[in-house]
Amino acid sequence: MKEGTILIVDDEELIRNLLVDMLEKAGDYNLLTASNGEEALETFHQKEIDLVFTDLRMPVMGGMELLAGLKKHNPEIPVCILTGYGQREDVIEALRLGAANFLMKPQEIEMVYPITTQLLRIRKKKRLEKRIYDFFIQETQTYQIPSDLQYTLPLIDLVTEKIERVGLCNQTELMNVRLALDEALVNAVVHGNLEISSRSKGNTLDELVQFNQLVKERSAIEPYRSKQVRVSTSLTPNQAVFSIEDDGAGFNWRNLPVEFEDVEALSNHGRGLILIRAFMSDIEFNEKGNRITLIKSRSSSIPSDSAA
Repeated sequence: MKEGTILIVDDEELIRNLLVDMLEKAGDYNLLTASNGEEALETFHQKEIDLVFTDLRMPVMGGMELLAGLKKHNPEIPVCILTGYGQREDVIEALRLGAANFLMKPQEIEMVYPITTQLLRIRKKKRLEKRIYDFFIQETQTYQIPSDLQYTLPLIDLVTEKIERVGLCNQTELMNVRLALDEALVNAVVHGNLEISSRSKGNTLDELVQFNQLVKERSAIEPYRSKQVRVSTSLTPNQAVFSIEDDGAGFNWRNLPVEFEDVEALSNHGRGLILIRAFMSDIEFNEKGNRITLIKSRSSSIPSDSAA
């Protein structure tokens, strides 16, 4: 099996042949060549390329334009610039645009093999990082955070970071899951542990400022400061389950609205639950009403992974 497919782009046939000869002797690579950027892009679209070496100044299409085209179609493709000593400023610009390394020709041509080894190793690692999620089976996490809203968003990032990677949902659905979790965690902290009614928020800017100040004050005093929120998660390729439990007295969740028709309820404590119901596949409450379980199932538009 070949160690990788390398595309060498240079308008000088001597340089192309020299690099091909050196790499053929050094490793087992599939080597392709092009004499300008336009020809290289055509090859790139037809073949699966792992690494590109390209000169900067070539007829038809130069290396800088080629670099932009390669990165547009595949931002992760490693590109090494071939350049002479009179093109130092161009090299810096290419590196800023995403080039991975450079070779000064002809003096540094012999470094083509170590650079190839380095860049292909990094390329392979990135590919394996994506493939490793094909073997994902299950992950569980448990956190216990204080009643302080500064911890909710970092926690949401932690418990949802693998959801899209394992193929459970797309980016838009992932954003909705995070919004639903934010609503649930804020409810657990503010309404559950700090015992602040959502009606205290009011409708004016001054009332909202006072509400936020009350939240900060209660987070710092007893008995509210000692109360915590427990978050347990379970993730499989087909379902994500988030359980959020506070130390509050609970509430009668059966009286909350499930439809948008109840405008009165939507103006206060029912709004968050409407959003959660809309974004998640299902939700459940315990009898007391101080624990909510949010369930997100795999979207029907995303095929299930047979490996899972």
